[in-house]
Amino acid sequence: MISVKRKRFILTVAGVLLLLSSGWGGAQEQFPNRAIQFVIPWAPGGGGTVNAQVLQPHFEKAINGSIQIVNKAGGGGTIGWNYLANSPPDGYTTGVVNQSFLLTQYTTRTGVSYKKIDPLLMVVDMSAALAVKVDAPWKSFKEYISYAKANPGKVQMGNSGVGANYHTSALGLEMVTGVKFTHVPFKGAGPLVTGLLGGHVDSAVAELPTLLPLVEAKKFRLLLVGSTERNFAVPDVPCIKEEGYEQVMVGAWYLWVVPKGVPKDRAKKLHDAFKAAMESKEYRDYYRKQGGVVRYMPPEELPAFLEKEDKSLKKIIDFSGIKPS
Repeated sequence: MISVKRKRFILTVAGVLLLLSSGWGGAQEQFPNRAIQFVIPWAPGGGGTVNAQVLQPHFEKAINGSIQIVNKAGGGGTIGWNYLANSPPDGYTTGVVNQSFLLTQYTTRTGVSYKKIDPLLMVVDMSAALAVKVDAPWKSFKEYISYAKANPGKVQMGNSGVGANYHTSALGLEMVTGVKFTHVPFKGAGPLVTGLLGGHVDSAVAELPTLLPLVEAKKFRLLLVGSTERNFAVPDVPCIKEEGYEQVMVGAWYLWVVPKGVPKDRAKKLHDAFKAAMESKEYRDYYRKQGGVVRYMPPEELPAFLEKEDKSLKKIIDFSGIKPS
């Protein structure tokens, strides 16, 4: 039989251990003490994966830990985003989102929502651009739009799928210019570029890094960059603001996010490591070659940014009449 004194001793030890495990006495759990997941909601080899791979060594050095890049492809990114949003909010799961993350709220019934995540920072912003073949009859955006207005539905506009970024960009152009395109869907950016190169469509909107190699090879001509200022990689191409229209062309920004509710100290540590990684020469050089702008935006500004982007995209979706499937 255990004596009263013995029982008191056991209870005291148990209490001390409980206090220590809860963080008293400076016994906080070291973070990270295991690998952090980088969730990429697309197949390996795409821009999101490359983004993570370029960041990885610099992030690992900054946070003094290891990274596991996890591709969760499918459903246009919705599988990976739902996995991310529903992961434990312990700081060991982070992932990347872009404009498609917002668009899927209106084009699918998968429950994806930017209100289910906490954004850490923006790392890069890549403009969309309007391209035609180099032998197309239009030498400028004004000529192109004038022809499209005079010939409703005659100009074929390729896209990477109904409701996807490029399709939404074309719908946005219809909304602000009053033209009407014939929309031709392709299964992704690669087939879209091939289709334009082969003359199967008259024009296409895509991210600048996707189009730039064929522009440099003098196969494509860019008529417009979908941003509020000219891009340094194609300084002779006007931006949409110069043409007198609001920014409605959906390029690709990348935000790194965590599940909602990650402790602030861990979120800050992740943020600081990402910021150090994106400021590395390797990361900046990589995106500069593609015409991408390495663009930092801090966490306190991101909720308002996401809300503004969400409203802009919803305006285009409402105009188009696209319904969730």
